Amino acid sequence: MKKKKKNKFINLFKKLKKTTPGFHFLYIIVLVLFVMSSILLSYSLILLNGIETTVRTLLIIIMITYLFIYFFIGSALLITKKHKILVGISILTLIFTAINAFGYYYIEKTYTVVDNISKEEVIYTSSLLTLDKDKEIKNIGILKDENSIEGFILPQEYIAKNGKKWKITNYENNDSLIKALLEKEVDAIFITSNYKLLYSTTYPELENAIEIDSISKKMNNNDTVASTGKDITEPFTILLLGVDSEYDGLANNAAFNGDSIMLISFNPKTLSATVFSIPRDTYVPIACNNNKKHKINSAAAYGTKCMIDTIQNLTDITIDYFVKINFKGVVNLVDALDGIDAFIDEPDFKKNGNIDCKGMVCEQNSSRQFGEHTVYIKPGNQHLNGEQALAYARNRHQWALSDFKRVEHQQAIVTAIANKAKTIRNINTFYKVLNAVSNNMDTNMETNQMLNFYNVGKNILLKSKFNEGEFINIQKTFLSGYDQTIYQGYDMYTYQYYEESLNEIVDAMKINLGLKKPEIIKTFSFSVNEEYTVPVVGRKYTGVRKDETLPNFVNQKIGYVEEWVSTRNINLIKNITESNACIHNSILSQDIHSGVLVSNINNLTVNVCQNITKPETETPNNEPNNDDSADENENNQNDILEKPLEDLIAP
Repeated sequence: MKKKKKNKFINLFKKLKKTTPGFHFLYIIVLVLFVMSSILLSYSLILLNGIETTVRTLLIIIMITYLFIYFFIGSALLITKKHKILVGISILTLIFTAINAFGYYYIEKTYTVVDNISKEEVIYTSSLLTLDKDKEIKNIGILKDENSIEGFILPQEYIAKNGKKWKITNYENNDSLIKALLEKEVDAIFITSNYKLLYSTTYPELENAIEIDSISKKMNNNDTVASTGKDITEPFTILLLGVDSEYDGLANNAAFNGDSIMLISFNPKTLSATVFSIPRDTYVPIACNNNKKHKINSAAAYGTKCMIDTIQNLTDITIDYFVKINFKGVVNLVDALDGIDAFIDEPDFKKNGNIDCKGMVCEQNSSRQFGEHTVYIKPGNQHLNGEQALAYARNRHQWALSDFKRVEHQQAIVTAIANKAKTIRNINTFYKVLNAVSNNMDTNMETNQMLNFYNVGKNILLKSKFNEGEFINIQKTFLSGYDQTIYQGYDMYTYQYYEESLNEIVDAMKINLGLKKPEIIKTFSFSVNEEYTVPVVGRKYTGVRKDETLPNFVNQKIGYVEEWVSTRNINLIKNITESNACIHNSILSQDIHSGVLVSNINNLTVNVCQNITKPETETPNNEPNNDDSADENENNQNDILEKPLEDLIAP
């Protein structure tokens, strides 16, 4: 039997050799082209692991089947010299070949772009700063951390390459490094090129620093964070970081400013999401800085891992994935979508700083420029371009609730982008969006994990066809708290949260993740005369300050200070100064600056005036003597704290 089959194939090829050369050549060329295109398309389809498995398998089977059909029918047509039919079937095969080629091209293009989202290499840049460009540099400051590329490794390479004989002083962190420059302990410092965005708010004097040189180097990204590998068909968490950068694209610098922080728990089975927007000024322990408390966005200066560890410690929730997107990428993304539709709130204030907004929302552009570059947005329903969408998401100075409103607006912009993205039907628009995302995004997701979001998107689209309104059930949250300025070598504005509010938000996220069972609501009532609104998780909490700061005791009586420390477990040390030029028993100075958190104080030393000749009468003075601005600020804060947050925040 085997010999007979073999002889049949041999005879078939002998007959094919005897066919007309021209048609023989046509048949062979078309066959080869179809085989090659089929192999390429099959390879690209295999790469799309987890996406439409049945469809992909069926396509591969169809291609293989058609290949055999063309081979045998084409051979038979050649032998029987039915050339017209052969030409017709060859043209059809060429059409299929072209379809295979286009399919391979677009799938491979998509896979490559998605694969490039994860930044395996980064261009690190360290800038050499000084306050006086004409002064000879004799000593410089760098970081002590030998693993810091921008703070230690690149500066050392620069010094060695240029043969500099500078005296080098090492500092613990960038804060102490900047202080050393501003206080002229050193002539210059090496610091990340993104220093203006990271530190100019805290250190305004840094704007006067002069960059006299820099060093850049493309290196492996040392800020990679492994994902948990959780399948996105199961409930998962994702940390969305909106970051500021001096550059276009995230491959051009390492250190970044965490301007927008969103922790999202998503349940693909119920298509429900809990969105926790964390105010960037939230005062929390920073994981990679010995858990010293600071504003949470300062963790970004240490890298993504530090930010993730800090948030995990804060919430006790494991972060499966992170997505970091450059704010300039938001502009490109929205423009690629041909704009988004959003409702713009009426601002509380007509000015943004010194800028007259002309009754509109106004903000600097993506390059942080005002003047002729100022972005203006009218209140009400608007179609926003990229610059307008970013400006609205960043603006906080035109609302009394500042960061609260900014968080609300950021969530609105994210929702508007998602709503617009589901309407994409054009392949060119799809690739515009994909390129905008790829250049300005970094993530710890594997390529196949990112592609698997196709299945989530498919479920969302299917649901949106049968349901009016929102296609994802988004549970919004609000971290209740209060503003407080504390002293950490400088006055620093912070946001202090209420533990009860945080706990309620965390519980909601854990319930959505299936980590905690929801409490059964046994009673529910509402008035028919009042419009029902969905409660915002974490909003209802109010209270008194939990972190007290040290007052200014200067000119206060020692009796008041003694009474104050006695209830706060602080050891009071008194130094006496004898003089008739001051008020008897009044405080001349204190060794700890006012505004320091009381929880961080164990001992307080005060300098007390003792008159050489004791006055006959003393006027008691047992009230703190704060300056007028402090009194005004305190009164304003108390007025706000006495009101429920529901009265201060629009639903």
